[in-house]
Amino acid sequence: MKVLVTSKSFGRHAPEAIATLRAHGIEPVWASKPSLTAAELAAEVPGCDALIVGNDTVDAGVIEAGDRLKLIHMHGTGLDGIDVERATARGILVANAPGANRNAVAELSLALMLMAGRRIDAHIDSLKAGKWERSAGFEVSGKTVGLLGLGNIGRRLVELLAGFEVQILGYDPQADPGWAREHRVILAADTDQVFAGADFLVLALPLTAETTGIVDARRLALMKPGAYLVNTARGGLVDENALCAAVRAGQIAGAAIDVFAREPLPADSPLRMPGIILTPHLAATSVETSGNVSTMVARNVVDMLVLGRRDRAVNARQLDQQAGAKG
Repeated sequence: MKVLVTSKSFGRHAPEAIATLRAHGIEPVWASKPSLTAAELAAEVPGCDALIVGNDTVDAGVIEAGDRLKLIHMHGTGLDGIDVERATARGILVANAPGANRNAVAELSLALMLMAGRRIDAHIDSLKAGKWERSAGFEVSGKTVGLLGLGNIGRRLVELLAGFEVQILGYDPQADPGWAREHRVILAADTDQVFAGADFLVLALPLTAETTGIVDARRLALMKPGAYLVNTARGGLVDENALCAAVRAGQIAGAAIDVFAREPLPADSPLRMPGIILTPHLAATSVETSGNVSTMVARNVVDMLVLGRRDRAVNARQLDQQAGAKG
């Protein structure tokens, strides 16, 4: 069996992941270049039994070109680049690696909160420019952290914030009230309450039809003038033009953004402005996370292709229903 790998980080920090595949008769074949367009990926997928992808677009054209394709596995968590519906219609399993990156993303979220509040980026630039300028910033301690999303990453961030004496105001329609009480998280009635109450608003949401553009001009207007927005989740959650306008007008104090609607970030992006900290999609790029994800992905690929397990696929239930309808 052959697996086409487009993810640049698969196996880089966990060579045992590659060995696991080969030990079960699965040969990983790397794509011809690091970043493929959907058309280029469609040209390379024929003859492959599975795909291990990074932030690639796996659209209907790629799926239809995959004449032997049985599995599409994301080397990470986000599935917004994969046409899961079309894959399901073709009987193809789709899987990801939930939880493997939780600590890395939560840590970067915390780091960006600290950087934004104390304006560390601006002070670094100033000092490198030969200046000696100091200005007072804001501590995270004692503030209200608004958290949209209480999944693996959101819950880990709550744990990391335990020593900061913050109040956490969270919203997640699937939140566990018992867990929230145990970790002193106040569950908001809706997203507006979180926007209005947060000193630091952190996004820990998947990108779906419901969450796309959730940070828009109306909700930004609800935020405190001294509040900061932190996004390490998905770029499509934020209306970037509305964010720039809010920062420029002093409607909010600033933002720290790791993910973007277009990546790499265009040179002419309005986000390249004072008051907004930018990092190049670093959230899950730790050595530990890369190794954890690769190990999980390799194990899942073996279980699905060789052992016939379907329970780890995100579309397992739909595929079972589809098979039942045909039967």
